[in-house]
Amino acid sequence: MRQFILDLKLVIRSLSRRPGFCAVVILTLALGIGATSAIFSVVNAVLLKPLPYRSPEQLTLIWSRWINFDKTWLSEAEFLDYERLSRVFTGASAWGDNGEVALTGAEGPESVPAMQMTANLLDIVGMTPAAGRSFSAAEDIPNGPPVVMITYELWQRRFGGTPSAVGKIIDIDGTPEQVVGVMPKGFRFPLEFQSRIVAGVIQPLQINRSAPVRGSHGLYAVARMQPGVTAAAVTDELHALVRRWEEQKLYPPDMHFTAFATPLIQEVTGSARKALVVLGVAVALLLLLTCANVANLILARADGRTREVAVRAALGAGWREILRLALTESLLLSTIGAAAGLGLAWAGVHLLVSQAPTTIPRLAEVSVNLPVLGFTLLLAVVTGIGFGMIPAFSVSSIPLSQALREGSRGQSGGPGQRRGRTLLVVAEMGLAVLLVIGAGLTVRSLIKLMDIDPGFDARNTLSLHLSLPRREYPTDASVVAFYQELGTEVKELPGVVAAGFVRLLPLATEMGDAGVQVEERPRGPNETNLSADWQTVTPGWLEAMRIKLIRGRVIDSTDTQDGAQVIMINEAFAREYFPGEDPLGKRIRMGQDSTPWRAVVGVVGDVHHNGLTTPVKRAFFVPHTQWANSWGTARRSMTLTVRTRDDPQSILPAITAAVHRRDPNLTISQIATLDQVVTDATREQRFTMALMSGFAILALVLAAVGIYGVISYAVNQRTREIGIRLALGAEASGVRMLVLRQGMMPAVIGVGVGVALAALLSGFLRSMLYEIAPIDPVTFGTIPLLLLAVAAGAVLIPAVRASRVEVTEILKGE
Repeated sequence: MRQFILDLKLVIRSLSRRPGFCAVVILTLALGIGATSAIFSVVNAVLLKPLPYRSPEQLTLIWSRWINFDKTWLSEAEFLDYERLSRVFTGASAWGDNGEVALTGAEGPESVPAMQMTANLLDIVGMTPAAGRSFSAAEDIPNGPPVVMITYELWQRRFGGTPSAVGKIIDIDGTPEQVVGVMPKGFRFPLEFQSRIVAGVIQPLQINRSAPVRGSHGLYAVARMQPGVTAAAVTDELHALVRRWEEQKLYPPDMHFTAFATPLIQEVTGSARKALVVLGVAVALLLLLTCANVANLILARADGRTREVAVRAALGAGWREILRLALTESLLLSTIGAAAGLGLAWAGVHLLVSQAPTTIPRLAEVSVNLPVLGFTLLLAVVTGIGFGMIPAFSVSSIPLSQALREGSRGQSGGPGQRRGRTLLVVAEMGLAVLLVIGAGLTVRSLIKLMDIDPGFDARNTLSLHLSLPRREYPTDASVVAFYQELGTEVKELPGVVAAGFVRLLPLATEMGDAGVQVEERPRGPNETNLSADWQTVTPGWLEAMRIKLIRGRVIDSTDTQDGAQVIMINEAFAREYFPGEDPLGKRIRMGQDSTPWRAVVGVVGDVHHNGLTTPVKRAFFVPHTQWANSWGTARRSMTLTVRTRDDPQSILPAITAAVHRRDPNLTISQIATLDQVVTDATREQRFTMALMSGFAILALVLAAVGIYGVISYAVNQRTREIGIRLALGAEASGVRMLVLRQGMMPAVIGVGVGVALAALLSGFLRSMLYEIAPIDPVTFGTIPLLLLAVAAGAVLIPAVRASRVEVTEILKGE
């Protein structure tokens, strides 16, 4: 320890005489280690940290698949059949989204996301309530007792975490329900790990086991597999069950219905795994570039210390002591750089969490915690040894007599040392090319993505969600009247261009389809029901969205509940079900034969609803006033869309006042402009692009600094040689070309190597690109030129300085 303290003091004195060098090295390390630690914190939370369930590797999710639906929900009857597969399951449970509910009481009104689950769900995932109990089997039946569980977060926020909250009666949508338990801390339904919005209240699912519904799909299911059973074996069992269903004619053959299982861990992390792996590789390349850069700078500095090292050796210092000093210096620099990088990582993590897309699961768990601190410490040690040992061995390998001669002449190192620096420059440029080409591909992909027309105009438009509780609005007429009156008042507000309500806002919420019948198109014995996405709207919504009217008219105030039953369709619906025909006047019926026929009064342009890159599906629009005629009840949850002349956020106070004049307890949620909605729809691509671009910019800076530092130091070391050349008649332009040639040669080789590696590895980005080939000619043609231009700029400065050496001063010094 005494020797270490002496070495440390000596290193600090040595470095204090070179503050500029120290600042560059520490800043470079801080950027590399900080970026790496920030990405590791995300990878640790998403991919490495175990899920909060018991033995999560034994859990699997069950999905349905049929024509036009590659992965979708289950029906009640299907779930009950899966539950009986005891050969592969020890148990299964189901849950479903219940939308948003109004939570009222002394604490004030609040709109809270809600779920419904079977009573055994916590048992299946292996968790216990934080307080109280889970639902009993007697409560999980149709018309069972009105009970509810609340999440740990809601318990803490609304009820202060008091045990007395269990047993309390709370109002949910105007109905009194008893709190029987609190969900475990950190609990999420399996698919909530990928969402910023999580349920606040959970109610019993209450499946009618004696008469389950088979045709309506809206449930998710998780099952615990028997020991030794895999998800692939479960899928085989499900396929066998589906074949029996087909033999029983429960599903028509042309529906292509099937079911499959996916491991829960894969389901939670699958969508983000590849993106995080790509980012992890990118940041690892950045760290390698950082080490190469710092090693090159230290190696160049070590060349200038050859005489110092030789004198130490001549005075009796062994190469072991010299290596120890070099290693102490590199570890000190890397430790300081890691400490600064940790601060950057902390800031970077907060930025990542705020900007990351919801497709990245477990974002709330991302933090700079003990594993990240340990990882950062390990990085500091590894990078310290990595960039410290190479220069140290390089200097220590020079014979003493040669070191004294070269040190006295002020040379820039022997041929071996110069080759080492050249190889490091090649490596830096190659890594930089890899990162910048990756960033270029993601930028080009995002540009293509943003060129997609969503089918509506997002500018100057505000949206917000309302849900009417059944107790205050018990009849269909009261629901319809509320939305009609509020819509009329909002349209009359100053600055409002158009306004209307819709069931689900495009690009904001995923939408499923419903069965339809088209008149004069009888179904064959084996033909499945026709289907289309379904919307219910009020007058003014299509105008507020500026969805293009292709033919006919839009839904308006003449479409009353008792009037002629009408429907609008999109172009995809018309192409599929009315090919070569005029659909106006044709009749369509929703669902069962008991529902009324509806005449097509208009055709509108296609709208991307479930995603900008997903195919546009068939869709129809029914007036909100007439929805109950086909669906049995009026739609209570609707989204208001308001187009304004100016900033749409400015109209929010007036809309809020209009809502609360009618119902002071009604909560408003999901407030967003359509610009925000469209941005969120591309958030995953923007996130990847931003990170890749950030890494690319850092790579460019590091490569430029590395080349500049090496060439500049080499020029300084060769000042005597250059002065003699000029004194003997060499032209200044010749000196510039000499330095440029020596500096650009490794840069050109590095760019060539980087392009070749990028061509081999770019296929890993294929699934993250939209309408851009992994080997994109534009990207692969422009990025190398950009890197060469950056390298030329970095080399040009020391080249110009070399050509301006004062010959008289050099000779006077000699």
